[in-house]
Amino acid sequence: MSVKRQLTLHLDADVAAAIEAEGKRRGLNLSRAANDTLRRALIDEAGQALADTIKARLDRLDKRDHARARELALLKETLLLFVRVWFEYAGSLDDDDPDASANAEIRFQGFLEMLSEQT
Repeated sequence: MSVKRQLTLHLDADVAAAIEAEGKRRGLNLSRAANDTLRRALIDEAGQALADTIKARLDRLDKRDHARARELALLKETLLLFVRVWFEYAGSLDDDDPDASANAEIRFQGFLEMLSEQT
């Protein structure tokens, strides 16, 4: 059982009337109606408001994460396209290079394999 404290409150007339009406409507005494109303306003709704705030912030972080993942994928595609074009148009390799006879696509696949081994 919870410990109850007695407080003396001075309420505006319209607030007191609203609490009295709430108590009559629900069949509660004035103290219980005031306690329930204050609990809803200060504790229950505050908890829900905090949960809503946290949810909104998590949603915002999730959107940022998706945007960054998209940007990273675009950067990867751009770099790989650059390497592919470089292999295509950079010119021939030195004769002593083992890849000298390979075409650009084979050199690019070799680059991707080397890259996958590094990670």
